[in-house]
Amino acid sequence: MIPIRKRVSLPNRPIGRLACAALALCLPAVACAETLADALAAAYDRNPQLVQQRYLQKARDEGYVQARAQYGPTVTAQTQGSYIYEKRGTSPWAHGTSQESTLTINQPLFSSGRLRGQLAAAKAGVMGGREQLRQVEQQVVQDVIQVYASVLRDEARVEIGRENVAVLRGQLQQNRKRQQVGDVTLTDVSQSDARLAAAEIQLASLEADLAVSRGQYLEVVGHNPGDLTPLPQLGPLPPTINAAFDLADQNNPTLRIAEYTEATSSANAAATRGEQGPTVSLTAQGIYDNDLGSIHGRTATREGIAGFTITQPIFSGGALRSRIREADARNRADQAGIDIARRTAMQSVTNAWVQLSSARVAVTTGQRQVDSAQQAFAGMSCEELNGLRDTIETLNAEEELQAAQLQLVQSRYTIYVAHAALLAAVGELSAQQIADGISVYDPEANFKRIRYVDVTPLDFIAQGIDRIGSANPRGPFSSDLAGKNVPKPGNPGALAEAPGRELMNRPLTPITKSQLKLPNGDTARCPLNDIRPR
Repeated sequence: MIPIRKRVSLPNRPIGRLACAALALCLPAVACAETLADALAAAYDRNPQLVQQRYLQKARDEGYVQARAQYGPTVTAQTQGSYIYEKRGTSPWAHGTSQESTLTINQPLFSSGRLRGQLAAAKAGVMGGREQLRQVEQQVVQDVIQVYASVLRDEARVEIGRENVAVLRGQLQQNRKRQQVGDVTLTDVSQSDARLAAAEIQLASLEADLAVSRGQYLEVVGHNPGDLTPLPQLGPLPPTINAAFDLADQNNPTLRIAEYTEATSSANAAATRGEQGPTVSLTAQGIYDNDLGSIHGRTATREGIAGFTITQPIFSGGALRSRIREADARNRADQAGIDIARRTAMQSVTNAWVQLSSARVAVTTGQRQVDSAQQAFAGMSCEELNGLRDTIETLNAEEELQAAQLQLVQSRYTIYVAHAALLAAVGELSAQQIADGISVYDPEANFKRIRYVDVTPLDFIAQGIDRIGSANPRGPFSSDLAGKNVPKPGNPGALAEAPGRELMNRPLTPITKSQLKLPNGDTARCPLNDIRPR
């Protein structure tokens, strides 16, 4: 037997965020910065996937009400009226009218657990639906984070690309002037022109990537991105990967959905078994018969009938036993589905953990690489002007600097996206972590509001009687089949130390402003259009 556990959470901590003034207070001439919280609030309210899932959850709630209502009485009324005109043999034509009104009350008493199983399956469906809603909410939050970070990343990449083009254009102009005075050869000019052409192609590609990211932002959030502020901090992470595995085993929505799916099929199997046993119901009926349209009781007849009905299946040609075997097989398949979901959840934790750790190293060392490459390029530029370096060496140094900057921007993006993916894998990613004032949809509130609509005391009496001798909705459970004993993935080690906020948000020095750091601490820069004899 597998218990359906309550979600557990990491300790709550204050989450630092950048905030902007409310949109209503922004002056028309001044663009108001948009935060990640703003984007999440917009997506949470209008995202069609979330809206669809909320209505599907309401439908599942109604399924529970319908299953519960089968225990209660049903009352039906029927009225029939007729006009009779007949002739028999040589008798004259005769005619007449009649009206019959019937009121019928039926109350189930015992179903051998069939209704009990259906009610348990409906409740498991409701709980599983909540996990599906949480899964979609997590995915929407992940999507918003990804497109928001993508726009910031691609804006930075485009700026780097433009700087690259500006530097190479300046170098080409410089080399053309130097070639005129015989300081460089035509080969140097051609090398500069070829690098500039490649940079212009790369810039066009980077601008296309930015346009795609902005389009994805519109698709996910519901409006075009404005002036986006830097990314805020996300929630705390588990201290170790084993703690992350344990948390995912309890909170991962995909795994929880698989558990509730198995609980649903187990209850359905119990309901199918209940079809073998007898069903008992009480019936009361009142009949009123009179002439059509008559309101007098002289010709009326009144009749009251009360009784019970016991139904016992005896032979079905093997169909009923076949349905039982089918239900059991589906339940065993769903138990194996738990193992599939658990393995997927563990792998998701591992993937996010190692990606985050790798990206942290990449940001820390990548910043050092950028600083060194910037120093090398600035030095190469000065040395080339003084005849100590060739044009191709300076071009290579500039290319290495640009590649280091692009990689650093990508690593910063990967850190944030991997952090969100790890929180999602352990079931701890939510919009409320980032947007405090977001309007939270509570699926339990709707369920509590409708679950006992039109309920009668007879419902609870019938539920109690139906438990007598009926199959438990929680059928046999195999821990091995469900993967409870499957070992967790190997420990990839502790997370690398997180880079500080200053390092994550440090602006990149434009390539055109690269400076040479001298031994005495001063800085120097060789203008790109500087021409001096060797």
